[in-house]
Amino acid sequence: MDQAPVPLPPALVPADAAAWLSSNAERWRALRPGRWAHPFPTVLALALASLAALWLTPGDAYFCDDRGPGPCTPDWLGTAMAALVAAVVYRGIRLLTLATAAVLPLVAIWALLDPGTPTAAGIALAVAASYACLGCLHRLAAARRQRRLALEIAGPGRYPLPETAMTRPGNGELLGCGIVMVVAAVLAFALGPLRVTPFMGGDGWQMVAFFGTIIGFLNLAYYVRDRRRAAALRRGPVPALRVLVREGGGRNDRRTYVFAADDVEGRRPFLGCYTQLADGGSRIPVHNRLREAVLFGPPHPGGGLVLVSSDGQEAPRLCIEYDARPARQEHPDEPPEPPGPGAAPVSWGPGIGSRLCAVLGQSILIAFVVGDLAISGGMSLGQRVFPAIAILGSTLLITTQFSWRITADSAGLWAVGTRRVRHIPWDELTQVWLKDRGFRIDRSGEGARGAEIYGVVAPAWLNRRFRRRPEALRAVDGIRALQADPALRPTGDSTPEDRGRPVGLPLLVVNTALALALLVFG
Repeated sequence: MDQAPVPLPPALVPADAAAWLSSNAERWRALRPGRWAHPFPTVLALALASLAALWLTPGDAYFCDDRGPGPCTPDWLGTAMAALVAAVVYRGIRLLTLATAAVLPLVAIWALLDPGTPTAAGIALAVAASYACLGCLHRLAAARRQRRLALEIAGPGRYPLPETAMTRPGNGELLGCGIVMVVAAVLAFALGPLRVTPFMGGDGWQMVAFFGTIIGFLNLAYYVRDRRRAAALRRGPVPALRVLVREGGGRNDRRTYVFAADDVEGRRPFLGCYTQLADGGSRIPVHNRLREAVLFGPPHPGGGLVLVSSDGQEAPRLCIEYDARPARQEHPDEPPEPPGPGAAPVSWGPGIGSRLCAVLGQSILIAFVVGDLAISGGMSLGQRVFPAIAILGSTLLITTQFSWRITADSAGLWAVGTRRVRHIPWDELTQVWLKDRGFRIDRSGEGARGAEIYGVVAPAWLNRRFRRRPEALRAVDGIRALQADPALRPTGDSTPEDRGRPVGLPLLVVNTALALALLVFG
């Protein structure tokens, strides 16, 4: 059932604010960076080059100055550069484009000049770092072009931000953690070469320097990035654009998605970001419904924004949101189609890929136990405890990946759990929430239990690689559509075969036997 966007009172719309139309969004989207500069291939290239350098370099060349059989004398410059490479690969290329573009040339120069790095490995690492740096610079240039186009579309008008959006949290936890870790790393780099080793040996200070550099660099870079983004938006009057927004419903249900003002069906979001409510009279907006809004600030990846809209509740109130993380450009998926009316029950469950992953995971566990039993005395009892716990703990994840299923029929929803199939009547269904890596179905009534299905939503970056909406998100969309419009609900009843069968108990027996065999006979 289509619903008109929740209107925004005209008094809250700045005079002469331009409407961001679908034609503008397509021009803006056409300026996106090339695929060669996407973080995924650049991270992959740098990670593979780093692994190749480690493999080609004899011994612990990046961590020890001496290559002989004696004790390791820490190589502090190699430790610092290895920590920067790890930080860049882990988060920098994806989330800290500007800081990464400044660090990568240092990595390339070090790779070429370090005497402990073989020539082939140094050249490979320098080329990968240069490629990643060029990708970061290209993405920054594309964001500047998109920002200039947004300013052109917005016109000459500039408007002050709402007063409640002028102040935002200062991310003091990032600054505090970053300073503590940087101080720890500096102390380690200072005390280690001087052979001053209170409380720990030289290897211990080297680990402090390595991890302190990674964590300190990332946290301080996050803090500077967020402060720059907030200051640029709050420095003075900014452009304003009339758009549509929706909480959730895209690749990530916790994001706020921004649409063109004439995209009244919410088919093609052009921007998405995590948002927080500003202080004051703001209230959590209605979920998964389009709302008219005013976007303050020129939209571009990595930029800041403020959204003013109505919350869409029965007694409407003002909703003011600001960016909690940098905005990012969205590449629209195929829009989810709600299930049509009919008699046949509707089901959502694991695809062939999920079931293959579950079978592969269980096969690895069995192979591990069989291999350990074949090698008598392979591990001590203390070493076998943690693998045994891991085998038992993996039961729930493998069970869910293999057998989760939601079936909708005339009587309500049927959710397959680990031990039983849970029934949720339509009149007791209250809300469907998408959580980290899964979703939850709430049920009303005294002592009533809904259903929780976790471990079935892959990370957003993996979903984008396959360009396919995960089945769990399709299930959430379908359940919400059936809940909102009873005319779409199936009129027939489902059979036990339609609803699926839980496999948690048999798998728990198998994994318990594997864990006991590992502990007793390993």
